[in-house]
Amino acid sequence: MAASCLYAVQQQQNAIDVFRLNDAGTKGTAIARITDPRFRIPTTVAAWGERLYLPNARFDVEPTPRTEYDAVTVRRV
Repeated sequence: MAASCLYAVQQQQNAIDVFRLNDAGTKGTAIARITDPRFRIPTTVAAWGERLYLPNARFDVEPTPRTEYDAVTVRRV
């Protein structure tokens, strides 16, 4: 099922909305929402194997040379 899914990052909601696409890839149906307490305004998503990887933008803090950034991984739906 993962190959026919679209993963849309909802930055301010700290979530990923998952849509199952039709065979043509032109229409989708919402099937799930992925959340994780480690999300800190993720900006994009990359899929590899059974995992999704999201960098945290940390727009909620003032950036400085010491600001730490990270990426979070969650299971694909």
